[in-house]
Amino acid sequence: MQGGDVSPVRVRAVTGADGVAGLAGQWRALWQACRGRRTPFLSYEWADVWLRHFGSRVTPHVIVVEQDERVIGIVPLALAPYRIGGLGFDVLESLGGQSRNIIALVAPEKTQVVADAVAGHLGDRARRSRLRLRLDLVPSEEPFLAALTDSLRRCPAGVRLTCRTASTAPYVPLPAYWEDYEQSLGRRRRKVLHRAQRDVDRTFAGQEFRRLGGEQLDAGMKELFRLHQARWAGEGIRGLFTHEASRSFHLDIAREFERLGWLDLSAYLLDGRMVSVHLAAVLDGVVYLLRSGRDPALAGYSVGHLHELRMLRSWIEAGLYEADLLRGAEPYKFYWTRNYRTYVELYAVSNRSMLRASVRLDRFWRRTVRFLQARHSVREVWSYIVLRRRETQERRRMGIKTRI
Repeated sequence: MQGGDVSPVRVRAVTGADGVAGLAGQWRALWQACRGRRTPFLSYEWADVWLRHFGSRVTPHVIVVEQDERVIGIVPLALAPYRIGGLGFDVLESLGGQSRNIIALVAPEKTQVVADAVAGHLGDRARRSRLRLRLDLVPSEEPFLAALTDSLRRCPAGVRLTCRTASTAPYVPLPAYWEDYEQSLGRRRRKVLHRAQRDVDRTFAGQEFRRLGGEQLDAGMKELFRLHQARWAGEGIRGLFTHEASRSFHLDIAREFERLGWLDLSAYLLDGRMVSVHLAAVLDGVVYLLRSGRDPALAGYSVGHLHELRMLRSWIEAGLYEADLLRGAEPYKFYWTRNYRTYVELYAVSNRSMLRASVRLDRFWRRTVRFLQARHSVREVWSYIVLRRRETQERRRMGIKTRI
């Protein structure tokens, strides 16, 4: 055990929405103890809102680790079905569709204690029935990932692991002064932005950068949905907000963020009309950029970039130290930074299976099930392929070496 811990550790799995709701007080208490080692995606509020909108699709399986009559670790998982008819299997995954998935809330100095306890719980599950555990979008340098991986490898039940690169997540280290960041963009980039600003100044009578909240929140989110959908429709791809469940979830999570003091919802307006909207959350000095939408008819004016430039300046002036652009290596993110995290996928299965064949077959099956459930048209699939090829070519022109 870490740090000379000798007190017994208790592990339990909380299942069902009512059980998760009963954890609210303990979850929030641990949350407060984890300042600086937490993300919005590990908050009780995120899990609660997500379960309200998408909980019918999964069975919650929240692992709770206790010592000395207090909770020292919470790992929010859910059992997700990958089935067509009666054929398929279930996988334990991180609850809530997280990005920058740091896996668990862990009390200070308890990383290895919690990792050993969680590995023991998963090992018990592996002995009773086949285990499939998938932790996706985990930063490769995450300390709990290393501790849990080590504990699982030592698990007497025989749990076999594979870890692969899954995604790239650019981020912007924010300096103390705006002038320092502006200079870091480089002469060519500054020239492009100045030209875009000049074109806007010549064409539009008025422009405004506005933070939205209170009575403006719902209208701002509605514009975000509209602009996001319009942008992807132009690519021939359905946007994230095609379905009511997704729109309702994001509206409710924005309201919850505002209640908690985390909300950063902003708009860029030209002649009084919103042409770009960004939803972000600010926590512990880091701003997480969650969703955005811009008017595709004004792409020639770079309204999205001009909006992002104003956001970055406001965050630097507010004293934040990082803007996390989250998963995805879209070229526009590298206009603002060349820094990125590598996200990995950890997959664990019972030792009874052939690991390599199991992982490959499981991944193929999961993708097949998701594809069939999404009901993509041939045109949409082709549009997505064309878009990804175009993004790859643009990254090469920019000298970005990441392949994901």
